[in-house]
This record gives sequence, C-alpha cells and structure tokens, in this order.
Amino acid sequence: MSSVDKIYAGPGIFVWGVKDDGTVDTDAITIDLTQGGIRFYTETTWFEPTTDQTGTAPVKSISTGKVGKIEFSTPDMDFEKVIAFDANATKVVDGTDAEKVKYQVTGLAGQELPRKRAVIMPQGVSDPDRFIYIESCGIKFDLDAGFKLDDNLKMTVTGMGYPALDATPKGLIYTWGDIKATA
Repeated sequence: MSSVDKIYAGPGIFVWGVKDDGTVDTDAITIDLTQGGIRFYTETTWFEPTTDQTGTAPVKSISTGKVGKIEFSTPDMDFEKVIAFDANATKVVDGTDAEKVKYQVTGLAGQELPRKRAVIMPQGVSDPDRFIYIESCGIKFDLDAGFKLDDNLKMTVTGMGYPALDATPKGLIYTWGDIKATA
C-alpha cells in the first residue's frame, strides 16, 4: 500500500564537488538559490532492430547507453562559480586596479568539461535517504540574461551525469539514498 509519508515537495540545493563519503569538498560549488526547481532525470538510448516481416515495428529493444541530466535556473549571478565548472570562462583582474574585474567566456571548440561528484538534496532535510548523488557530473553552462521589468537575471545550468567507469558498480550514474551504505 502507498504511503503519503513518501510524497515530497520543496526546493533543492545543488552541490558540485562531493567526496565519496558524501561530505562536501573544500572547493565545492553550492547553488542554493533556484527558480523553478531542480530537475534530475535519466535518458536512455536504444537500438531497436526491425525485420522485413514486422515493417517499421521493432521486435525488441536493446539499451545502448544511459546518462543522468540535471536542469535548473539560478538567480545567483556569481561568476566565480562559473569559472570553476566552465572551461571556456576566465577571470581577468586589472593589472593596476584589483577592484576592476571582468569575466570572459570564449566559444572555441575542444574544451573538456571538468567532472565531479555532485548531490541534489532537499533544503532543510538532513535525511540522506532523500539525496541524489550524481557520480560523474559535468556542468554545461549557458547564460540566459533576460533584462525584464518584472523578472530577474538567471543563469541556466544543465548538468550531465556520465557513467563512471572507475566506480563500483562500473558505469554508476547516480545513487539515490545514503552514499555511505555498503553491501
């Protein structure tokens, strides 16, 4: 029987940079202001063979890969955070006046996303059974600066959870629950 005690709602916090015991790295990026919530989901690709006899209808489905995806918008416009996860972003401090700072983002191909373990946890909840740990998370950042009368600036953050080949089990994408639990 279902239990209403397993129905959850409320905002989440995203932390990029988590140790294997679930504690936060000293250089972690924490985003605790979101607008529209944090969405985590998986996406599976499939090979679906057909036969002449079945036409375009597949006769079975074979998984060819799976990734995790994280999506949210934040009004936190702190570009210091962007520098940590976007290989195309740099900070320039003026040579004569350290108060003058600019952030530059290039668009050249070939930059590899840094990957770290991340966690999504409900705000104000300390129960790790409600946490989602993404084992190998790269952040795909795109700015969406809308200057509007009745809205604030936001940064759109999209994360990709890759299969971690050095994890146990091999190919681990995410862990739902207490990361310290052992078999």
